[in-house]
Amino acid sequence: MTRKAFLQKYALRIAVILALLGLIVYTVAHAMNFNMGNVLTTPVRRITDTRITPAEAYLFRNEEVLTTEASGLVDALVENGSKVGKNVAVANVWSVSQTGEELAALQLRLTRINRTIRILEGSQLKPGTPLSEANKYRDEYTALYREISAATEAGELDRIPALEEKLLIALNRYVSLVGETDEIKEQLTSLRAEKESLIGGASVTEIKSETSSGVFYDSGYVDGFESVFTTQALENLTPETLHALAESDPAASNGQTVGKLVYGYEWYLALELSPSVAAGFVVNKEYQFTFPENNDAKATLTLTQKTAGDGSVLAVFVCTSHPNDFLFYRKQTVEITVGKSDGFYIPETALVTQNGMTGVYVFEESTVRFRQAEIIWRGDGYAIAALPGESLTALKENDILIVSGKDLYEGKVYR
Repeated sequence: MTRKAFLQKYALRIAVILALLGLIVYTVAHAMNFNMGNVLTTPVRRITDTRITPAEAYLFRNEEVLTTEASGLVDALVENGSKVGKNVAVANVWSVSQTGEELAALQLRLTRINRTIRILEGSQLKPGTPLSEANKYRDEYTALYREISAATEAGELDRIPALEEKLLIALNRYVSLVGETDEIKEQLTSLRAEKESLIGGASVTEIKSETSSGVFYDSGYVDGFESVFTTQALENLTPETLHALAESDPAASNGQTVGKLVYGYEWYLALELSPSVAAGFVVNKEYQFTFPENNDAKATLTLTQKTAGDGSVLAVFVCTSHPNDFLFYRKQTVEITVGKSDGFYIPETALVTQNGMTGVYVFEESTVRFRQAEIIWRGDGYAIAALPGESLTALKENDILIVSGKDLYEGKVYR
């Protein structure tokens, strides 16, 4: 084939290939902020910028510590976090002859027996449960295992006992379905007999919620500050008095601690803000809270009061609900979302002023063009421009934004 014949046959293909190569080079150059001389560019992109204020928050609730005058074995009758009515028994205290370390060892044994019974009772399936449910329980205990692993790696050890109980229940249900065994019932019978033998013929004192209905927690949740961080203390709270409460010692209980009851649905967080930050908070407005030490749980709280102090402002927030598996630490770090801005991301170096208008330069057909940008937020090294439509912004998404350059002006042409 002659050169002329070759070109005649493949000229169109060669032209298409060269055009595609040129388009690829052009696209890659812009995507990598191609440097045209001293000009850096990037596509205009839309973002949602979230502004967060971190703080150390203290928990206030209406709580009552439950105690007994005489020591004994505490046998909780309801699970932690359970709602109980007025005059409903929450625990039995069995009087035994042991004291000190012997009593502590017996209490540990009873606690373990009760926990195992609780797990096995939750593991029992309803009569007629189909075998097809096995896959659901297998997926459940697999997911819980991963969650426990993640909590362990993150150092969130307080979450593990509750997750472990759920995993064991799901695993036992799976085994019961695929194995068709009566082992759970047999174990329950044995454990109940062991508990009865442990208690023996001891006399019992019944602990009830005599004040009103509430939520019960066992002694492991009592920190000694229930009578310090009260809802009454919020009435005249200031930054200075919050410092005093935070530095106080936990109160000692009179007698043996059985647990505590939490009354009402409300729980409060008190924290300090700098005056400049506090100025942006509005009383009676809702704010989104994130709890990094609580598996990044989220809750919506309402600001109820702001009180100025010596160099800081006290802010008190209230909430009437809480996320699942939420741990009510007395003190924990919070992150408050104070605002969101939806718009175009503009590097600070791209902002220019022309004829008294704030805007940016963009490339349009190799020519520098000015586009007005209505700035709605300025951050550290960047700004957010309002979206076009009901604003002065003339930018469009994916416009080629000039981030920096020398001797730029409207109409300058690059070839």
